[in-house]
Amino acid sequence: MLGERIFRLVVNVTCVALLYKILLQEDCDFLHVYLGGTVEVPLYYKNYPCLSTPEYLDDFYIFKLSYHLYELAYCILLQRTRQDFPEYVLHHLMTWSLIFFSYSLNMTSLGSIVMLVHDVTDLAVTIFKLSIDITPIAIQGTSYGIMLLTWVYFRLWIFPFYLIHHLYWECYGDNVCPKVNYSMLNMLFGFSNAVSLKSSVNR
Repeated sequence: MLGERIFRLVVNVTCVALLYKILLQEDCDFLHVYLGGTVEVPLYYKNYPCLSTPEYLDDFYIFKLSYHLYELAYCILLQRTRQDFPEYVLHHLMTWSLIFFSYSLNMTSLGSIVMLVHDVTDLAVTIFKLSIDITPIAIQGTSYGIMLLTWVYFRLWIFPFYLIHHLYWECYGDNVCPKVNYSMLNMLFGFSNAVSLKSSVNR
């Protein structure tokens, strides 16, 4: 169990660091200031489907698809005795599907921000779980507080109010992206919300 959590910690730190390095490049114009970027009103579907994305974002997508496919296979093959096995498989399947559809539909600008929001909170959860195993109660309390703050900030504030709400304004209200397939967009909204809800229950 400890080895698995250390592995997840390494993966989460790597994902957050790489994604921030990619999104902080000069050719990225959709990282909101509240997430550490420089854009106050990002447009995730500007000139869709011919989006301008930062260098190496495609490579990061392939890495994330591979990792979550591994997690899904590992869960199905080696974790059948888990009490929450069906929920865990569903969680991994929905996460992989969300990344796959956003990549295949060239919605990588939106998808990368959704991944960032989820990866940061996953990192905080992993640190908290690891602290339970090997640290005193004071450090556990601190890591729990950090985890709680990241969830409130990223998933309860940024995600609904600065991602979902902004996307509805961009695509439905202001008609910035008339070429977007609305049925696919709604499906991605549903997947993304379900993954967030499932993650909050699963943690």
